[in-house]
Amino acid sequence: MRNLICLFLAAGSILAACKPTSYFSTPNDVLNANCTVYLTDGTQKDGALSIQLETGQSADNKIHLIRPGNVSEMIRIDSIRYFVHEGDSYYPKKIDLESYDIPVKDPLYLPDVRNILFLKRLTKEGSRLDLYELYKSRSNTSDGKDQYDYFVSFPFDHRLATWSIRGKQFFPAFDEKMSKLVSDCPSLADKIRHKEKKYYASQIAVDVQKYETIKKIVEEYNSCK
Repeated sequence: MRNLICLFLAAGSILAACKPTSYFSTPNDVLNANCTVYLTDGTQKDGALSIQLETGQSADNKIHLIRPGNVSEMIRIDSIRYFVHEGDSYYPKKIDLESYDIPVKDPLYLPDVRNILFLKRLTKEGSRLDLYELYKSRSNTSDGKDQYDYFVSFPFDHRLATWSIRGKQFFPAFDEKMSKLVSDCPSLADKIRHKEKKYYASQIAVDVQKYETIKKIVEEYNSCK
């Protein structure tokens, strides 16, 4: 019996030793990852960042940063412009749940409320039109698969605003709505209005097709003179 107890204690010690002390699973599931946080007041802070929005453990819309010297600090999400991890930039954005269909049973989202989550910016800094990615790991999805959603922010939007590429901002009548949004680039607007190949997506199109269409439009709009 004593040998059995010792065996269990040894196994517990091994598991504890193997538990990660830092990781970056998604921008909303981070533990003690080295990051640089850029705040809305113009300051920046380096340190070990922890964000537990995906797991539902972050309280009061705040994230935890341990700065050099073991200085612990809680930072409000709405005071963050963005943070950088290994060269990628992540921005806080309000996810408008009314703009597209999200399963209510999904633990990351609550129905009929706006959620601020961190999205990866896919476009270059200073772009006229920005494209963002929201990645959820399979451990926190209802179907056990990695999930990717994509969002767009226009220059006239509030800094926290964003629009799902599957949402009411674009569908139905994608050709009419999107052509108006990029009307200051007439050549691009005409391609969308005339439903040219690669510049049009229907509401029933699969998400991959919607993404490829929006990506094409974003790239051309940002290069429009």
